[in-house]
Amino acid sequence: MLRPFVVPFAAALLLPLSAALVYRALPAAGSGMLAAPPNDSREGIHREGRLRLPPMPEVVGGQIAYFPPPLPTVTVEIPLPPRPAPALPTVTVSVPRSPASIQNAHSPGSPQVGQSGAVRPGAVQIANVHTDTPGVTQAAPTGLSTLTPLNEGVPVTMTRLQVGRVQVALLRGGLPVSRHVLWRSSVVQFIKASGAVAGVNGTFFKDAAIASNDSNMMGPLLTADGTFLRESDAYLLGRITGRPLVAWSNTQFLVTAFRPATMNRKAQVQALLPGVTDAFVAGAWLVRGGHAISAADMKRYASSDAQEVRPRVFFGVTKDGLGIAGATITPVSSAGLARIAEQVGAQEAVLMDSGYSTSLIYGAQVLAVGHASRKVPSRPVPHAIVFFNPSSVQAQGKPLPGK
Repeated sequence: MLRPFVVPFAAALLLPLSAALVYRALPAAGSGMLAAPPNDSREGIHREGRLRLPPMPEVVGGQIAYFPPPLPTVTVEIPLPPRPAPALPTVTVSVPRSPASIQNAHSPGSPQVGQSGAVRPGAVQIANVHTDTPGVTQAAPTGLSTLTPLNEGVPVTMTRLQVGRVQVALLRGGLPVSRHVLWRSSVVQFIKASGAVAGVNGTFFKDAAIASNDSNMMGPLLTADGTFLRESDAYLLGRITGRPLVAWSNTQFLVTAFRPATMNRKAQVQALLPGVTDAFVAGAWLVRGGHAISAADMKRYASSDAQEVRPRVFFGVTKDGLGIAGATITPVSSAGLARIAEQVGAQEAVLMDSGYSTSLIYGAQVLAVGHASRKVPSRPVPHAIVFFNPSSVQAQGKPLPGK
């Protein structure tokens, strides 16, 4: 009856004794034999680590147990170190300085709109010249000078009309006056500061960044206060050669092809048109002799983005000598703008800065902006053409603006 229980019990007792005898019979250290640890207890074996034997079994309460119990296995994953980013090549761009074009500014005594400080001496501002691309300098076209008698005695009028599918706002009459500021301003600010009744944004400037406050213009500029800004950037002069130079006096309105050698100094412009009060270089020819210029003919002396569809602005003179300015509410190409300017009566017309700069103001009415909604104002600009009512100026006993 007891035989089934005796054999396992005896085996459990004899197994530890056999293991101990085998351990003591192993060779001692130094003589080619392994010596027993100084503490031959199971704890000593595990602690010393000289001989790693399995835990010794014992019988506890009729059950075979191991002391100490087997240690749990812990798996630790060590992430691989991140790969270093590949070294990128360093590119150094050298931008040549253009001191004269950078230092363009009004003289200290000239009145300014929105001026909040002086130009920091030595400050270098890199010109981002709109979206024109480098091209081959071409000789200025010959026989493109037109002189129109200017009638400044008619009050300013505003007209809103639709030409085909394009909505247009127009200004006619009055005294057109060119204004330039050191710090960009809205056309509304130009009008308020000068006392004019209407205005439109001016010609092209170098830095097209919306957030910029740079006021450097493309080409020479003469404003009604007598300030002349000369263009000294040789590369830019080559690009704008042949574009229309617009100049006017009390009695005459001139549009001619710009030639840097003979039209880039104040004395040269004064010799070109005696009594000149205002002058600037526009972006492209639109209307000549009452006829719209085609896109193909326009391309030769215009910016590379001239035919992009966007809100656009023109300035010129009618056949009867009235100053005229127009802005499209509907986006249009420059060729389309030329046809519109022809249809509304322009005898000579040139392209002004457009796109986000587009702004035509009459009194308190914002008639055209460079955005889809007229609630969003156009970006500030450094140059504008403002229109005065001669009768109201003369009635107040003031001299004619800029005259």
